[in-house]
Amino acid sequence: MRKYILLISLSIIFCLVTSGQTESTELEQNFKNPPASVKPRTWMHAIDGNMTKEGLTKDLEAMQRVGIGGVLLFNIDQKIPDGKIKYASPEHHEMLKHAAAECERLGLSFGVHNCDGWSSSGGPWISPEQSMKMVVWNELQVKGGDIDVQLPQPTKRNDLYKDIAVLAYPAFASELDDLKNQPVISSSNPQLKTEILTDNQLDGREVLSKKEKDLPWLMYAYPKAKTIRSVLIVCNQRDPIATLQVSDNGIDFTDVRDLYTVRTGKREWTINDSFEPVTAKYFKITFNQTMSFQEAKLSATQSIHNVMGRISMGRTEDVKMTPIGQPSADMIINPEQVLDLSEYLQADGTLKTTLPEGDWTILRFGYTSTGAYNNPASDSGRGLECDKFNRPALKKHYDAFVKKVVENTKALAPNAMQYSEIDSYEMGGQNWTDDYEQLFKEKYGYDIIDFLPLYAGRFVESPEVSNAVLWDVRQFNCDLMTENYFGYFAELCREDGIQSYIEPYGFGPVNDLDVGAKADINMGEFWMGREMTMVQSAVSASHIYGKKVTSAESFTSNPQINWKGHPALAKTSGDLAWVYGINEFMFHRFTHQANPNVAPGMTMGRWGFHFDRVQPWWDNAGTAWFSYMMRGQYLLRQGVPVSDFLVFVGDGSPNSVYLRKDFEPTIPAGTNFDCSNADVLINRVSLKNKTMVLPEGTTYKALVLKNSKVLSLKSLQRIYEIAQAGVPVIGEMPQQAAGYLHTAEQKALFAQTLASLTALPNVYAGFAWQQMMEQESISSDFSIKGREDIPFIHRADANLDIYFFFNPDSSKQRFECSFNVNGKIPELWNPMNGEVVKTAQFIHEDGKTKVWINLEGEESVFVIFRSSSKGVSGVTNIDKIAKASYSLTVNNKLQEEKETESIALAFENDWTVTFPSLRLEEKSFKFSELIDWSKHDVEGIKYYSGTAIYENEFKLSNKQLINNQRFMLYLGKISIAAKVVINGTDLGVLWMPPFELDITEVLKKGKNTISLEVTNQWTNRLIGDEQYPNETNFDRNAEVMPYWFLNNEPAPLKQRSTFTITNFYGRDKTLLPAGLIGPITIKTTKKIIIK
Repeated sequence: MRKYILLISLSIIFCLVTSGQTESTELEQNFKNPPASVKPRTWMHAIDGNMTKEGLTKDLEAMQRVGIGGVLLFNIDQKIPDGKIKYASPEHHEMLKHAAAECERLGLSFGVHNCDGWSSSGGPWISPEQSMKMVVWNELQVKGGDIDVQLPQPTKRNDLYKDIAVLAYPAFASELDDLKNQPVISSSNPQLKTEILTDNQLDGREVLSKKEKDLPWLMYAYPKAKTIRSVLIVCNQRDPIATLQVSDNGIDFTDVRDLYTVRTGKREWTINDSFEPVTAKYFKITFNQTMSFQEAKLSATQSIHNVMGRISMGRTEDVKMTPIGQPSADMIINPEQVLDLSEYLQADGTLKTTLPEGDWTILRFGYTSTGAYNNPASDSGRGLECDKFNRPALKKHYDAFVKKVVENTKALAPNAMQYSEIDSYEMGGQNWTDDYEQLFKEKYGYDIIDFLPLYAGRFVESPEVSNAVLWDVRQFNCDLMTENYFGYFAELCREDGIQSYIEPYGFGPVNDLDVGAKADINMGEFWMGREMTMVQSAVSASHIYGKKVTSAESFTSNPQINWKGHPALAKTSGDLAWVYGINEFMFHRFTHQANPNVAPGMTMGRWGFHFDRVQPWWDNAGTAWFSYMMRGQYLLRQGVPVSDFLVFVGDGSPNSVYLRKDFEPTIPAGTNFDCSNADVLINRVSLKNKTMVLPEGTTYKALVLKNSKVLSLKSLQRIYEIAQAGVPVIGEMPQQAAGYLHTAEQKALFAQTLASLTALPNVYAGFAWQQMMEQESISSDFSIKGREDIPFIHRADANLDIYFFFNPDSSKQRFECSFNVNGKIPELWNPMNGEVVKTAQFIHEDGKTKVWINLEGEESVFVIFRSSSKGVSGVTNIDKIAKASYSLTVNNKLQEEKETESIALAFENDWTVTFPSLRLEEKSFKFSELIDWSKHDVEGIKYYSGTAIYENEFKLSNKQLINNQRFMLYLGKISIAAKVVINGTDLGVLWMPPFELDITEVLKKGKNTISLEVTNQWTNRLIGDEQYPNETNFDRNAEVMPYWFLNNEPAPLKQRSTFTITNFYGRDKTLLPAGLIGPITIKTTKKIIIK
């Protein structure tokens, strides 16, 4: 489809070229020449204080030159030697002022991340009192009577600890058993200080190393058989796998289970599991990796399952919450027997009071800092994370950096300074703040202090009551974070006249869609080579809250991509992001090149797509790729999104969104959906003609209930209203009211409303999609015969429908498509070159339009319906399709186009190939045949990276240049891109297979000249340089960068020609194919008017 009107063999489209034949619309004009507002933007990372004004200017000029629209500047620590610039210093602010002023000069937008590092909001100006807080506790078992004891101190981090309450209750027999029947702990490391593992303190660290194939382990040997019901291990390893084993002799062990794990901090994981009683004398826990422990203990008491997830210290989404557990009655606290002893606690931690006779457990609760720091931050910018539940704490942070940047740059760059961002939230949980208990009581009507034992994993009153209270706790914590962190950040930005970018998800108490409501621009993220699962929250939030732009941290990648990356490699990842609803690419990542005299220079460690001005393809394939993006992003911001279903994610917290695969059976192919929270259902959805309608005009045909078994009364009532209006409702039916406190009247109303809802004929329990769609006359929006795997996106305006999809295969395919549009001519809009055609190969049937479309491997297309098809008939005769291409002329005459021949070009001479950056005196060579550079005998060419210029001549006769004959140039194999110049006319850059181009208009009789500027990647040159010693004196572990780098001097290179911070290649790595490999051919077609 490089030229829609040209179709080869069976791959034929009937089309009417509209460009130049009808009056161009504004939509077409802006598609061909998109406005600056739709340019992609990029993150730019300054690494470890290595910043210069010269480098910033060169970086920003390079962005402006190729079509990048703006930059969001980060400062990142990557453990390389420091540069001269300290974060938030006067010198740093001077750099930011310079960058903003240069953006103003160049017409770029500018913004900064809100803190040092990429996560999340902290700095040295945040005191422990303003940091994130968590509930901590310690316990003591005592006998009744007069008490005068020193209560053990709960964990104290960052020198912050304040008491909340001291509670006592009759001790469980299992707690007394833990006290009396204590184990001897040993490990695979005899030097391990095991006493740290059971001290109820989360501040020590003990390391247990994995040695080759031997797994590290902890063993608990009891004096007699012991029954265990729960395990708690706090560690600092990512995704540990811990396996519980038992033995009666300490030698032969049997596996019991892998233990449940949840992430509780940036670098903290908690194994918190409870299970059916297991009795043995020896318990062993093996680990899959080296472990660093803060706590590791077993207990006879059944704990609340996944207590850390239930109290918001770990993120377990409500839909994935495991059952809380069903303990025996003697392991449930009777609230009527709980004594509040807080008034008897002395300042030194001594408790003096009198208790009734019997054994008592005393729980001392307090709060401390979570110890979370912004990351990965430099020494000068690192500090505690601000309290996410507290507005004054966030304002302290915002004013310390972002506000200063705004104040410093607004006068210099009134148009450029536009935004700040909260990037990945990776700081883990928080569950306390100043005045938390009062705030909680105001909202829920009961005292959380009565239920503090839940935070220690104890059941209170019953499993059902415990679960209900913890449901309230998680909802409250998510609401606090939404309003006082994300929401307040957006408010502060708007007060300063800038916008907020927010990634509305993360490892903490976050309800994604609620957060997305607060952002000015929602941002997802997608990685090359990974399943795309982190854009949907941003997309749905934007759609349901009417936000036109949805951005994404784009083309993030693992180290395997490194310098091998190039536009063609990344294109399908971007196309898939478009299909999922992203319409602004924010590149991850552009690294600031502080020293403009080295290449490829600085990297962001080993991470990210190397989207840098030093890339050889930056000014050719890069420019073409960015133009492709602009055309696509322009169309994807028109109208409103079209989705058939609105999926309600439920009221439970924390919550996210659902993917198609999360439904069983899955949501039918050919339909799309958005996810919604309760706020949108209640406050933004109106009901019209049995559909749900948003204020912007987006409509949904059915409401889908997911994770809705536990709902608030308010949500249930709204769902009933929606169903009463005739909207089909399908999915998981509600079963019980959410939360703890309910009056008898509320309980009765919930039951009555639920009964009324499920009695309606348009309510379908379970996911009976086919039945619902048939009965409600809902049909697919888009389908491809035999290819249900191909996703799509659809946007619409009053008289306009825009569809987009792409061919995921590497080979050319012919697709028989069906669109849920009738009475309009389908048009094919090509974002590669801006071409617009009206296809004649279509038919209207059953209220839809069937269209046959050919796409090259990994090619994409926009299919647009805007003009009436009244009086126009499509051509669908398959026998004719097999022999020729038929289109309509301006006068509606049928025109036949046939391929006449395919010939290899006869070039007059050997190719002259010039390698401008070759470090040889002679830079031009004669190629008698096209060859892969990496196989060339000349070492400089073998390892060459950059652009080489191929020049030659060919002749055409008058006979060949007959009327109505079109010439298509095919370059064969190229690694990776080529700029084509024929007879002095620049025809653009070919950067995607099949590397074809219509050259008809520039050909002439006789001699024709051809020049091809062919570009490859950095990889081969970097491998070539590994053949020689490194003479730069760069030491990655040094404190500061070498003097020549800091002074913007060239690297002291001898045999090498490159300098880079991160080495991805060894000397024996395989070279990549490079250059123009061919073969080069021309295919011709001839048009004949046949009637």
